[in-house]
Amino acid sequence: MTYWEDKHMSYETTAANAAEWALGKVGCAYSQAKRTQENIFDCSSLVARAYSAQGKRWRYGGSVPTSTKEVYDDDFELLWPESYASIGKSFGGESVLRKARQPGDLQFLCTDSDTGRSNRITHVAMMADEDRIVHARSTRYGVCTNDWTLYAGKVCAICRYNPSGTLRTGMKGYRTLALQQALNRQGASLDEDGEYGGATANAVKAWQAENGRTATGEADRATLEALGLLKGEAPENSGEVSETPTESPTGQLVEITGGTVNVRTGPGTDYAPVKIAKQGETYEAVDTDGWQAILLDGEIRWVSRKFSRALKFDENDEEIVV
Repeated sequence: MTYWEDKHMSYETTAANAAEWALGKVGCAYSQAKRTQENIFDCSSLVARAYSAQGKRWRYGGSVPTSTKEVYDDDFELLWPESYASIGKSFGGESVLRKARQPGDLQFLCTDSDTGRSNRITHVAMMADEDRIVHARSTRYGVCTNDWTLYAGKVCAICRYNPSGTLRTGMKGYRTLALQQALNRQGASLDEDGEYGGATANAVKAWQAENGRTATGEADRATLEALGLLKGEAPENSGEVSETPTESPTGQLVEITGGTVNVRTGPGTDYAPVKIAKQGETYEAVDTDGWQAILLDGEIRWVSRKFSRALKFDENDEEIVV
């Protein structure tokens, strides 16, 4: 099995775990006003919190975005329609829904024909398995499951969790932000806003042309690899062999003490951020000088020691001050 195949299997597992988490909330109450409270959801908070429980962080629209924002998140691949600009311009039926029947796939839907929203999205549902969706349906139904074709004819967009997929115009999030930062290190002058607009597309196109690649303006796998944004494989033609880190955890935990802290790919601010860590979160530690190495999804990442501290516990699970 190749690294790429293994990565995609891990993404499928994450998506399936998100679906399982959402299924565990069946029977919970529906409320838009209380959508972030324990065991209370609206449609978009069920999706956001299900994926957050697997370690995903949302940037565009806040930590618990609405469905109109979730559809643009760059950790998800748009399976239909062809472009983000086309979302809500026409509605898909059962043939479209067939494109996304894996656990964790998302259906973005128009359930209110009178909506004034530009992308027409008023509801989101998650595939629980091949035959069912799980969603926070309404105050009447709460969190429930239904047949996967329930909303045929009302589909605005469908997406699949794929945080290694091609970045392109219309996407928004942390991956786009990392791309902008990588391009700026190559001489671009982009606003680092995490939004893949025309300026970012032009910068990608320019970089591709300068490096002998087809100038599409989309950051595909080869482009992301060459810019060092797909970890675990060496950049193309680099002559380097990428190896899985062999360091072992120290038995310590690292607690984030800053309000929000960048988790970086290396020990310094010139390395790209891969995640925003929040105050109070803990990670397994790998000791090193300068910056604090941690294990994130089985890979070594870095946080500033200035904004973190190592934790140890005795045999009675009592914290030992380090």
